[in-house]
Amino acid sequence: MANALVVESGEFYDEALRLKNLAFAENSGLYVPPTENQRQDFRALAQSLYDNDWPTADTQAAALGYELVKFTNTTTGSTYWGVRETLVNNAQTKGWGSFFINEDYVTTVTVEVPHPVHDTNTHRLGARVFEDADARGFMMAGSHRSANGSQTANPTSLDYSIFQEVHEVWNGGYGDSTAWQMHGYGSGTADHFPDGTDAVLSDGAGNVTVEMQLLDAALEGIGLFGDAYVFNELETDDPLNEQVNGEGVNGYSPFWRLGARNNPQGQYSRDQGGTFVHAEFSYYMRTTPTRRDQLLAEAIVGVIQATATVQQSVDVPSPAPFMPMLAGLGFLALSRKSKK
Repeated sequence: MANALVVESGEFYDEALRLKNLAFAENSGLYVPPTENQRQDFRALAQSLYDNDWPTADTQAAALGYELVKFTNTTTGSTYWGVRETLVNNAQTKGWGSFFINEDYVTTVTVEVPHPVHDTNTHRLGARVFEDADARGFMMAGSHRSANGSQTANPTSLDYSIFQEVHEVWNGGYGDSTAWQMHGYGSGTADHFPDGTDAVLSDGAGNVTVEMQLLDAALEGIGLFGDAYVFNELETDDPLNEQVNGEGVNGYSPFWRLGARNNPQGQYSRDQGGTFVHAEFSYYMRTTPTRRDQLLAEAIVGVIQATATVQQSVDVPSPAPFMPMLAGLGFLALSRKSKK
């Protein structure tokens, strides 16, 4: 039996914060690992959402302890259809996450936030990118990565999770989206990198994609941020490595720490011939609204608009700030890094 459809409006940015605050904490012991049947049922739910089959999604969500919500984002005017846990005494009971489809999407991109509790303000960054890029999907985990102990609820290291099921439906095979996964790192990790490192990008397999070239150049072109690097396995003097990492900088070491080499979402997307962007940002970039929601988010959105597949029936804003300036930005990135 289906729940009554929940109809809401507000700023999606605030809704992402509310959901983040419901997520299970580290060592809370509250995360419930999904059974195989639950994973398959949620996979079917993800397909119904992707197909805009709201009546079926409503019934499927109710059977899983979820509710279907029609959320009008007052910031953009877009309508998002999402599923989130039905709360019991104002609390989650599973910790699987929340998932939204943009009925008015322009870019075939899924924005993913796998660590909303641990990676400070990535829920805010992800929400802003999702709405400003008019992306198709938004996914956010519902637990700290170590909710039941070390890495017990981490969707980026578990092969079997609800997060993984939704990713597979929306980002390959059945779906056609490019996944942009938002992460953050702290001072302990930053200590291993060159001074001034503010971003490390990867596709999980050591490739340097167009998305990474553009974002690397755009971030360094802003001026307020430090250097961005791209994890790769090219030779140090390969022109592509030098473009994104500078002369004499090895793209593998020390950036392998954030290379996402065992990330199951990236592995699946690559196996399906899709694109996966694993974006790690320093704490400095994520702290203030100006740096995070304007400069950083706008740079990501610009790259998405320049590279993602778009609906042909809509008038898409021109990605002019990025495509004509690509060569120049590339030279700027190389020049800055070469002066270290």
